[in-house]
Amino acid sequence: MKRITNQEYDDLMAFMKPKLQSLWEHENNEREKQGRDALNMFQFGFSILDINHYLIDDECDFYLVFNGSFLRMIYDTLLNASKEHPEKFGTGDANDVIDALYDVSGFYGFGDKNRYIEFISENACCYIIYRNNKEFDNDILRIDLFRHVMPNKKDNSKLDFVGGLMHTLKHFSIEDQNLSTGKDIYNVFDIHHIVYLIGMAFRLREGEGSKYEAIQKLTNANMFASFYKENVSGVFFLNSYYKKKSVKI
Repeated sequence: MKRITNQEYDDLMAFMKPKLQSLWEHENNEREKQGRDALNMFQFGFSILDINHYLIDDECDFYLVFNGSFLRMIYDTLLNASKEHPEKFGTGDANDVIDALYDVSGFYGFGDKNRYIEFISENACCYIIYRNNKEFDNDILRIDLFRHVMPNKKDNSKLDFVGGLMHTLKHFSIEDQNLSTGKDIYNVFDIHHIVYLIGMAFRLREGEGSKYEAIQKLTNANMFASFYKENVSGVFFLNSYYKKKSVKI
C-alpha cells in the first residue's frame, strides 16, 4: 500500500463524481417507484487520508476509497460490539447484531434503532476503483455495510442482512469470535483485510448482464465472490464473498 499524490487524488475524484451522480439519480428513481423518500444527501468527496492505493504489477493498480462511517464501523463499532455483546453474534438474526452495534454506537442522540439502520445502510460504504496502464477502469465496485435487512426466508421471526459487508462477515471470524449473523469460524486478523481481498477478487470477475462471479485462489483457501451490476450507472455492488468448500477449476 502507498500514499497517493495530490494529482492522483484530484484525478480519482474527477473520475468518480459522474459515476456517483448517476448512481444517486438511479437510487432516487428506484426509491420513488417504491414510495420511499429520496436520498437528500450523497457523498461525492472523500478524505485523501481514507484512500488506500495498492500496486498489483507494472500495469495494474487499484484504490480503496473509504468513507468515515465505514471506517469507523470496521475499526471500532463492530469490534467493540462483538466484544461487549458476543452473545448477539452468530445467532442467525441480523436484529441481534444491530442491537449490539446500536448499543455501542453512541447514536442515541440522533435517533432510535430504525433510524440507525437507515443511516448505516445508506451512508456506510467504500468504493474500489481499478486503473490499468494509468487509465481508470470504467467499472467500479461499491461495498455497502449492507443493502437491506429482510425477513429470513426460513424463519420470519429473524432478519437477514442482504448484500454488502455484513452479509459477507457471517462467513468470517476474528479469534473465533463471529462478526455477523453466521456461526462459521474462518479467522482473519482484521476486517480491512477482507475488504482488500474482495478488491483483489473484483479483478477476476466474469459474467454478463447484472450477474458476475469470481473464484480467487488464496494460499490456504479458494474464495468465491459474487457481484451485482447496476446497469444504469454501471456501478457494481457486492453480494457476498466466502470460502468455498469445494471448487471446480
